[in-house]
Amino acid sequence: MDRDEARELAVAEFTRRMRARKPRGGFRIDDWQVGEPYEEEVRGLRGYQPCFIVDFVPQGDAEARGYRKLGVAVDPETGAVDVLR
Repeated sequence: MDRDEARELAVAEFTRRMRARKPRGGFRIDDWQVGEPYEEEVRGLRGYQPCFIVDFVPQGDAEARGYRKLGVAVDPETGAVDVLR
């Protein structure tokens, strides 16, 4: 999996999760600055594993609502996606 595919998976998961929350006005992906994927080891249940990380930083309306930066990890081997806490 390359970085572009990882970014697409991360944006899809982020959008799905943000739309699933209780509406507080309209959710728009344009309210977030989507970072470029970078590689980092993430600690999981099976120890540390390399992942692509994509950061989402609130801008404008999202920032005013009190959102903080969120990271999404994508496993380059399996394509599994999860939001980092």
